[in-house]
Amino acid sequence: MVLTAARPKGRQAAVLLTYEKTDISEEIAPDLESFKYTDVAESKSDSVSITVNAKAAKWKNDWMPEKGVKLYPAIVVKDWNIGGIESGYRDYSAECGAFVLDDLSFAGAPDSLTMGGVAKPNDTSFSERNRTFTWKNTSVKKIAETIAGRYKLELKFEGDDHGIDAKEQDGTDSAFLQDLCSTYALVIKVYTSKLWVYDREKYKAKDPVWTVYESRPVGNPTALCVEPGSFKWNTKLTGTYTGGLYTYTNKQKKININVKVGTDERQLKLTGKVSSEADAKARLIAAIKNANHGATKISFTMLGYPAGASAQCFNLVGYGKMDGKYFVDQMEHTISPSNGYKTQVKASKVEKEDFA
Repeated sequence: MVLTAARPKGRQAAVLLTYEKTDISEEIAPDLESFKYTDVAESKSDSVSITVNAKAAKWKNDWMPEKGVKLYPAIVVKDWNIGGIESGYRDYSAECGAFVLDDLSFAGAPDSLTMGGVAKPNDTSFSERNRTFTWKNTSVKKIAETIAGRYKLELKFEGDDHGIDAKEQDGTDSAFLQDLCSTYALVIKVYTSKLWVYDREKYKAKDPVWTVYESRPVGNPTALCVEPGSFKWNTKLTGTYTGGLYTYTNKQKKININVKVGTDERQLKLTGKVSSEADAKARLIAAIKNANHGATKISFTMLGYPAGASAQCFNLVGYGKMDGKYFVDQMEHTISPSNGYKTQVKASKVEKEDFA
């Protein structure tokens, strides 16, 4: 194990790290200062950041890492006894694939070296090469399958498919697919060897898988609790909607058709080309749900929770009207000798909405 962080009551957390095919956990243990894993629910790939004390000359010479190498990190906890976790092992590279070292920085006085890795496809063309192409007589899923196949990525598609008569692409595959999916309230997440497309609203409808409390309940000594002073809450009305109106032109009948959902209180108005009235409604509902997501947000820090992940739902208890069900937008796991193992959560409240 490396970077063991002792906690009260004998709790221990540690990081294991493999560099390419070599386990370097023990070798860098004396110099390792911090480890951070950032798990996001959409758009970006997961990332890791590892900082070492680089005072020794070896870090400026033979031990200086090479950009592009692969890192395989894991977190281990022992006698943790928090949130139902006693002892366990979380292999992030097994979930995300290898983390490619793409950012390396050095700072002096005191000397430190920070390695930044991201779980993204080996073929950088996915997010860097611009393409001009017209997709015809296809669907969102078929387009995702084609793009995934282009980079030898396994596609995991969890959502309703939507037919596409014609769609112009003028940009990278990454940006184009992200924009297309957003049109139908689908989000994407990219790993080293996997492309995940999913319906965020369906994930928000799932049951909460854990609960976090403002203070530890009587009789529940292992409950997950918010770290004092870390809790933040915000809610907004501007930019959110109770309904919408989509106007499009039926070229055959030469008339404008209006599709309406929800109420008129705060109405989102859209226009554009669609394939049918059903398509207009799907696009309108998607745009409203995208806008409304994150209307109420919270963030907080708690004792490390290795089972926690983005796209999970959880219950918040002890904050009065702020209590309720939340969706994890981002989870950041950090381990350091000074602060131990902590998990920071950023989440959006799951609101009841019906725009059918």
